[in-house]
Amino acid sequence: MDSSARVERLGMEKIGKLLWEMSSQTTLSLLVYAIYSVTDTYFLSVGINSLAAAGASIISPVLIALGGVATTVGAGGASVVSRALGEAQTERASRTVANTFLIFWTVAIVITVFGALFIGPIVSMLGATDSIAPYAITYGRIIFLGAITSTGYSTIVRADGNIRYSTAMWMIPVSANVVFCWLFIIVLHTGVAGAALATVIGQAISASMSVYFFFFKKNRSYRIKAAYFKPDWSIMAEVIIIGFPSFFKSISASLVVIVTNNLLKVIGGDSALGVFAIVNRLYAGLNTPQTGIMQGMQPILGYNFGQKRFGRVRKTIGYSLGTAIVYGLIVCGLCLLIPATLIALLSKETRIITEGQVALRLMSLACPLSGVSLMVAAYFQAVGRAKEALLLTLGGIILIKLPVLLLASSLFSLTGIWSAEAASEGLLCIISLLMLRRYQVKMTAEYRQQEKRIP
Repeated sequence: MDSSARVERLGMEKIGKLLWEMSSQTTLSLLVYAIYSVTDTYFLSVGINSLAAAGASIISPVLIALGGVATTVGAGGASVVSRALGEAQTERASRTVANTFLIFWTVAIVITVFGALFIGPIVSMLGATDSIAPYAITYGRIIFLGAITSTGYSTIVRADGNIRYSTAMWMIPVSANVVFCWLFIIVLHTGVAGAALATVIGQAISASMSVYFFFFKKNRSYRIKAAYFKPDWSIMAEVIIIGFPSFFKSISASLVVIVTNNLLKVIGGDSALGVFAIVNRLYAGLNTPQTGIMQGMQPILGYNFGQKRFGRVRKTIGYSLGTAIVYGLIVCGLCLLIPATLIALLSKETRIITEGQVALRLMSLACPLSGVSLMVAAYFQAVGRAKEALLLTLGGIILIKLPVLLLASSLFSLTGIWSAEAASEGLLCIISLLMLRRYQVKMTAEYRQQEKRIP
């Protein structure tokens, strides 16, 4: 199947089949990444100790922020590219990709220099204790130096309809990452530095695959010329504005982790930080398929919205929400029934397993709810409604998650911290559905007018 046929399928194939195909492949690639995340934590916890795992966890806001930059250009660029292809504007799609590279490289270089120079104060701000700080500094310095490799172009590759290559861009680097992590930590005993180096190597492989796809791979629906790397300020502004919800979501999520780490440092010390390092990684890994559903959904939404096929847009978001909720219920059930078994996959320390069960059970109550706000925000982003997407992502974290976290921790100590995720996701779920309903009333009216014009 040639590239143009792959793109046209987004507007012709049955929604259920198309969503399953795209979401299953993106979910598979993300699951590989989730497996890496948990094995990375396992290697650090078992190969060194829980303090080393906590040190890497302390740096996780940095990884989230770097991912936020990559996702900004990826999600913003994918939205513009999807709609441009839907409107048969291939040159605009090409210029968009070139400008996303310019944005990312500029920001990544700044982050690398800043992080490498101020790693000590950064680790302290992130909530590291004296025992954990040495691990965090070693890990974080290497992550900052490798920031230039943390690309996020698989989303744009999916917008071109090339799902297999997009999946490979996740699976190959992450698989290499797991192998190198095992080699460096378990075999060569290089400690947390080995874990960080393995991460950077995986990112470098992904970056190389991105460059190959956009500049050397044949049979693509658009070509990128050197002249397109001249800054196009209108395209760059659109990419950034549309991608900003993803950026602010990542930055805000980093802020939540930073606040959580500092609260745990005061309330529970090294023990609570160790539990959070294990349980939060497990929670995030189990929720990974919801992100896969979201990423598989976005190209379908963007393309059909560009072609004004509003019925297909509505059906896509409906299927996606239902799937995310059902999956969330399954994950929640597992965490409530066998928390000790799940935690034991990542840690052999009796203290972590015992204390972590309450944390995992309470956090898992958010699983059936978290997919709703995720899907609705991605829906608004895919159709170019940056304001609504930004309100749900940034507003949801700053105005709901942080206040709930601070209030719950002050009232219920550690139990409040573990419960805050579910409470805040419940509020976000209600707000998201109300916003979606309001916007779809408008879109339904346009869809009915369109049906009347079709003989």
